Amino acid sequence: MRIALISDIHSNHIAFREVLDDLKRRNLDEVFFLGDYAFGGSGSVETVDALMSFKDLPCIIIKGNKEGYIEPIENKETWIFPEMYAIYNELGKKRIDWLKNLPSEVTVNREGKTIRLCHNPSKLKMFVVVDRLNRRNNYPNSESLRQLSMTMSEDICIFGHYHLFMNETINDKVFICTSSVGLPFNGDSRAQYVIMDITSHNLSFELCFTEYDHLELIKDFERKRYFEKYNVWSLNTAISMIFAKNYIGTQHKGD
Repeated sequence: MRIALISDIHSNHIAFREVLDDLKRRNLDEVFFLGDYAFGGSGSVETVDALMSFKDLPCIIIKGNKEGYIEPIENKETWIFPEMYAIYNELGKKRIDWLKNLPSEVTVNREGKTIRLCHNPSKLKMFVVVDRLNRRNNYPNSESLRQLSMTMSEDICIFGHYHLFMNETINDKVFICTSSVGLPFNGDSRAQYVIMDITSHNLSFELCFTEYDHLELIKDFERKRYFEKYNVWSLNTAISMIFAKNYIGTQHKGD
């Protein structure tokens, strides 16, 4: 089986559209979507609509920490940035309800292997943070992976959240981090996702890169007046997408 592993679109529907087109050329059997679709840029509505209407391949869709913003927004918690409330209103009830009803994680069996699909597998840090801005300098945290492998019953753990690629095997457990479609942090601003090739005798992973029009992305921010309405957040988000560095993460708590 050939399965696409897609995560961290972060409302970058321009990049996501190109990835969906790329999937059609890849001779795939299935897609796993691993969270963080909305509340990340100017295209939350378009991104969620594309996911809700996706029919090209069998798929599994789980939620990420960005979708976790919905509950505190509805509870009117003060730590939520004002732009998140505005995006919540843009999404509307139907899309919000759909996102809320997504599972947080799923375990599946493919070709005799049990696979845990999640957005972030543990409170332990899966990467050693050398540099919050230039995250391509970060590297897999072998001690955290070792600890997780000791309690993990599945053969493979596939996750997103870190916006970097990982392919590590610890204690015969395989850990795959899928990089990011809309906001990679490895210095390469192309949209990125992973293809898993799995058979009863073989397991391999390929990091795939897809070009997209960054100028069209900026025009989308402009057309929707995001730079005017959400000045600092929008500028930091757009710059991070263009340069594939975490300018947002250097100024705000969390990911």
